[in-house]
Amino acid sequence: MGTDSILFMLDVRLKEFSKEVKAMRETYNENHISLENLYKLNAKSRRAVDQISQDVTGKLSRERDRNDSLAALAARNNETQIAGLKTEQSNIVESLTGLNSSIHTTQFQVDSIFASMDPAKVAVLEDNLLNIQDRFSLLDSSFSEFQLTVTDHMMGSEDQLVTLERHAQIQDSANYDILSQLVLLENKIISLTNSFNELMAMPGTSPNVSIAPTQTVYTPPTSPTATLAKMDYETYKQHYIDALSSYQNGDFMGAIDDFEMLIRNDDQNDLADNAQYWIGECYYALDEYGRSIDAFRKVIEYSDSNKADAAQFKIGYAYLNGGDKTSGYNELERLLDMFPESSYRDKVKQILASR
Repeated sequence: MGTDSILFMLDVRLKEFSKEVKAMRETYNENHISLENLYKLNAKSRRAVDQISQDVTGKLSRERDRNDSLAALAARNNETQIAGLKTEQSNIVESLTGLNSSIHTTQFQVDSIFASMDPAKVAVLEDNLLNIQDRFSLLDSSFSEFQLTVTDHMMGSEDQLVTLERHAQIQDSANYDILSQLVLLENKIISLTNSFNELMAMPGTSPNVSIAPTQTVYTPPTSPTATLAKMDYETYKQHYIDALSSYQNGDFMGAIDDFEMLIRNDDQNDLADNAQYWIGECYYALDEYGRSIDAFRKVIEYSDSNKADAAQFKIGYAYLNGGDKTSGYNELERLLDMFPESSYRDKVKQILASR
């Protein structure tokens, strides 16, 4: 049986004993009042008996005097009167006897009532009540200790829960880092695939692609002050292919210089917006997300750019990888509004659904 059930039963028993003691006290008070009334009645009866005795004595004395007088006056007449007086005296004596019997009966009833109010029983009940109160206090103290123990266990459990939550956060952080690395790797794969596809889509080109070196190869940039004659489309395209090949080989700084040179030479060329896009990809590959965002925004400024939706997609990714998730998700949502026919829509919806 649980502690709460025991406490409830003891509380019920305590209330029952309290009611019994209260009832006995009320009965005792009533009997005490009755006893006082009986004592008062007894005293009154005794006073009445004394008064009657005095009256009878006085009456007898007067009757004796009268009898003497009557005896002196007329013996025969007084005999009848004396006989009547004796009869009256006998009646008075009987009345006194009945009254004394009533007094004895009343005294017996008082004694019986007092005997029924056994002080020992009342004391036993009071002792039992005190014992129950002591046991209730002991159980209440034990229950308080039990509550403290439960509270300690709960606090310990909460500490363990906090520790587990911290471990979970650490694990989530590690998982997020791994996911971020996978996203970066996926982006690199996508970017390389796009660059290969772009190169292969150009007729008559043979891209100079080699396995990515372990160290970035840096080619000194062309002096920005150097002026070049405006290239024809084929020459422009060949330089564009060479710059794209540098990107594929991991020479990101060299590729940036080559792409910027093409834009300076002819920013209206059909490949200029592509060159601007790959500048953003190079900065993205170098983890310079702020500069990559600036470069990608310039792509969108070109009218009818075939790289505008890709640039908007990479702006969202750059914000996400830079730690600004709110801006990243907002930019991806903007892509859905700006480019309803974009091939990136499914990928964007998948990213937004998993946030």
